[in-house]
Amino acid sequence: MKFNLKKLKNKDNINLTEGSILSGIIYFAIPILLTNFLQQGYNTADLMIIGKFAGKNPMAAVGATGSISNLLIGLFLGLTTGASVIVSQFYGANDRQRLHDSVHNAFAIAISGGILLSIIGIISAPKLLEMLNTPDEILPDAIVYMRIFFLGITPLLVYNMGAAILRSVGDSKRPFNFLCVSAVINVTLDFVFVAWFKMSVIGAGTATLIAQIAAAFLVTYSLMKSERNFKLILKEINFYKSTFSKIVKIGVPTGIQSSLISLSNVLIQSKVNLFGASTMAGFAAQEKIDGFIFMSLNAIALASTTYAGQNIGARKFERLKEGIKMSMLVSVVVCLSLSILGRIFIHDLMGIFSNDEEVIEVGVKGFRYLSTAYFIFGMSEVFGAYVRGAGYAVPPMVMSMIGMCVLRIIWVYVSLSMYFKIEMIFISYPLSWCITFVLNGLYYKFGSWRKSVEKLEYQQ
Repeated sequence: MKFNLKKLKNKDNINLTEGSILSGIIYFAIPILLTNFLQQGYNTADLMIIGKFAGKNPMAAVGATGSISNLLIGLFLGLTTGASVIVSQFYGANDRQRLHDSVHNAFAIAISGGILLSIIGIISAPKLLEMLNTPDEILPDAIVYMRIFFLGITPLLVYNMGAAILRSVGDSKRPFNFLCVSAVINVTLDFVFVAWFKMSVIGAGTATLIAQIAAAFLVTYSLMKSERNFKLILKEINFYKSTFSKIVKIGVPTGIQSSLISLSNVLIQSKVNLFGASTMAGFAAQEKIDGFIFMSLNAIALASTTYAGQNIGARKFERLKEGIKMSMLVSVVVCLSLSILGRIFIHDLMGIFSNDEEVIEVGVKGFRYLSTAYFIFGMSEVFGAYVRGAGYAVPPMVMSMIGMCVLRIIWVYVSLSMYFKIEMIFISYPLSWCITFVLNGLYYKFGSWRKSVEKLEYQQ
């Protein structure tokens, strides 16, 4: 079944197969960037308010849960990328039936995956945190916060899946608008529960849970009320064989990539925990700050993946070649700008999280190490995004596994055994990014994905 793509265009949807490449990528990426900033702001707000109103130990407890939580949800968040690639390709190819099937497959994956992860996370929280060498004085708070977080996994996955679908068809505005509402709810309830009612980590976790439910409801309702061919019909949410395998083919490697990176961060967190609560709190705060830069790069990568998917679906291969240049330009400019601003204001930014000078010093030191190579990480992500948008998710996974998992862990464990300083952990990040960039660049230039795209081009 076919439909007219022109009939689908409106003020919310951007067709990345037409018009200016640079302005299209920027215009599409900006709402994603703002959305990611707000999403990063969830846990950042928790950490800031807990640090100011509950103290160093609860702040460290919240920070200690991040890496293990990301590890557990990484696979299913990767499936949102798989869904977005497939939806964008079917949208670009004007394939109505498979567009319908892929949308409803995506929601089935989010709901079933969310329920499964909630059960696993709630039951395993104490054991997982103990395995991370979480100090006894913060372990009870960390367990409570992690369990509340996993209560909200289903709405978290539903929002991310719905947002991925909207972005795949060129609408990056509404996911941002929905998250604006959610962010206001989250920050407001943080102050009410933590600052006013003194509920510490329970209050922060509950605020995030309520905010995630709101975001999931808004994105689901929006897709249900859509009059377009990607409309969500609740009773038709199911696993459709025709597109499920395609989503899994791209999503599972992407999810494994995310999980492997999270695994390396879990192992690194276990080493950070050995330095004590002050270093843990400083490390967690620094992660929140550089998380905003990672979110910027993620926005550009998501825009690049959607751009590649739509143009490959539409068989516009010259635009695909020009798009990589524009994406690289945007990535480098954003990285260098944010890195410079961050280095100028890093001490003040750390002061927002804590008044403890030891905590602040750890965070300042960490950011200065990492900011030297953000632009390299950004370019590496763009390479991976275009390869993934073409339907090749395994190669970027392998490159990330080698560079940002295996080699990073080897560096941390070996270097700390010889020189037990937090600086050795900070150095592992720019080092691993450089290696991953080289690997992704080589595959982009010489990998088999190019032959596949060239074959499609020849068949036109």
